[in-house]
Amino acid sequence: MDVVLINPKHVFEKTRKKAKTEFALAIYPPLGILYLASVLEAKGFRVEIIDAIGSDNSIKEIIDVIRKNKARVVGITATTPQIRGAVQIAEQIKKIFGRNVVVGIGGSHVSADKKFGKKFRCFDFSLEGEGEKTFPDLVVKILEGKKVRGHFVGEETKDLDSIPFPARHLVNPKKYFIEPYGQYIATIHTVRGCPFNCVFCSKPVTCRRVRFRSPTNVVDEIEECIQKYQIKMVLFTDDTFTISKKRAAQICREILKRKIKIDWFCETRANLIDRRLIKLMYKSGCREISFGVESGNEKLRLEVIRKGVTDKELIKAFALCREFKIKAPAFCMMGFPLETKENMYETYRLCLKLKPNILGLHLTTLMPGADLFQMAVKEKKVESDVWDRYARGEIDDQPVYLPDDMSLEALKAIQKDIYHKYYFRLAYLVPRFFDDLRAPRLLALDIRMAINLLFQPKTATGRQ
Repeated sequence: MDVVLINPKHVFEKTRKKAKTEFALAIYPPLGILYLASVLEAKGFRVEIIDAIGSDNSIKEIIDVIRKNKARVVGITATTPQIRGAVQIAEQIKKIFGRNVVVGIGGSHVSADKKFGKKFRCFDFSLEGEGEKTFPDLVVKILEGKKVRGHFVGEETKDLDSIPFPARHLVNPKKYFIEPYGQYIATIHTVRGCPFNCVFCSKPVTCRRVRFRSPTNVVDEIEECIQKYQIKMVLFTDDTFTISKKRAAQICREILKRKIKIDWFCETRANLIDRRLIKLMYKSGCREISFGVESGNEKLRLEVIRKGVTDKELIKAFALCREFKIKAPAFCMMGFPLETKENMYETYRLCLKLKPNILGLHLTTLMPGADLFQMAVKEKKVESDVWDRYARGEIDDQPVYLPDDMSLEALKAIQKDIYHKYYFRLAYLVPRFFDDLRAPRLLALDIRMAINLLFQPKTATGRQ
C-alpha cells in the first residue's frame, strides 16, 4: 500500500468502554480523505482509508493496518475537535516506524493554524487548504525517496467538476447514518468557500472565494450513490446550500427531471430561501433544513455575531418549513461578547416562536483563526496556545468564550435549564409522543435522548 489515510477519533481513549459513553445521533463519512483517495487512485496509487470514528478503531488496530500494508505515507485529517486524536496516533506511528513512514496532517485545524506542524514534530509535513492537487505531488516525491518536510499550501481546484467522486468503495457505507431515520446516508458537498464573516467561524481564513459544482455533476453523484451503494438518503454538507438560490433550484429540477426518489437534507440561512424555492425543494425530496439561529437577541446576532439574519427572516423561514412539512432544526449558541443571562433566555423565547423540531444550544467554542478567538486572547480570557495544550493532552476541555462576570458553570446551568424548559414542555412532548407511537424505534431513541438531557447539559451530536 502506498498511502494510508486516517480520520482520527477526537480522543483515543485507553478503553472503548469510556469512548462509547458518548451518545451520537449520526456518523458521517470522512469526505475530505474520500476525495483525496479518489484522486490518488486515479493517478495509480494504492490507497487504504481508516475511519477510526466510523469503525471505532483503536490506535493498536491502526498501527497493525499500517504495518500489514507496509505503507510509506500516512495522511491524517483533523478538524479542530479531532486535533488531540490526530496527535495521539501520529506520535505512535513515529514512535514505532520512525523515518520509514512519512506522516502528514491536513484539514481545517492546520489551515487555521499554519504553524501547527512545526510545533508537533510527530508530523513530517502539514498541508493547508485543499489537497487534491498538492497532496499527490507530495506523495510522488516521498515515494521517489525525496525529503518532504514543512508546511505546504494546497493549490485550489478551479473546476470542481473535474474532481472524481469520493472513493466510497474504500469504506463501509453501512457505518454512516442519521439515527432518527434509520437509513444509510451519503454526504455530498456541492460548493467550496464561504463569503460570510460570522465572528465564531474560522472558515474565511482559507476559503472565502466561492466555487460551485454544476447541478448535473451533483446529481450524477446522487445517482452513483443510489446505484452503487444503495443509498436512500443524502445530506448536503454545504454550510449554505442555497447560497445561490438559482443553482439550488437547478439541482432540484435535475433531480425531478431524472425521476430520482431520494430524501435529502441541507443547511442554509433563513434569508436565503423563499416560498417558491422551498416548494421546489420539498417536491424534489428535501425533508429537513437546518438553520443557524445563533442568538435570540437580534442586536447581538447582527452586530456582534455578524450573522446578518433578522428575527423576521427567521420566523418566516421556519413558518415556510412547517407549511411544507419540512423539519427545521434550530442551532443556537451561547457565550459571546456583551451577551447577558437575559440574552440567553431570549434565545429560548425566540425558539418558542420558531418551533424547531430540534433545538441545539451549544457553548461557543473558540476556534483557531476565528475573530472571536483573537478577541478572547486579547481580552486574556484564553491563552493563545490553548489548542496546542489541548492537542498535547495537558487540558481536557475545549476552550469556550465566557462573557464578562460569567463562569463556565453558570453557562452550563443556563444551557441545561433552557434545554429542560424547551424539551419537557407538554406542547413539545405530546405531539412528539404520538409521532413516536407510529415508530417504536424512535420512541426508544427519544427516551434515551430525554435521559441524556436530564443529566447532561447537551444534546446528542453527529460525528464526522
